[in-house]
Amino acid sequence: MLENGADIRFIQQLLGHEDLSTTQIYTQISIDKLKAIHQATHPSDCKAEKPND
Repeated sequence: MLENGADIRFIQQLLGHEDLSTTQIYTQISIDKLKAIHQATHPSDCKAEKPND
């Protein structure tokens, strides 16, 4: 939901968290996942094998 633009306060209420810091744990997981995907797929960071010349 967060990755699709949902407000973190809405997610907090939906999950029943009293403290926003609990919900922010999920935000960090989302950011870590995004970084991993970016690292694996971004052309300048991609470690894909290049054909031999």
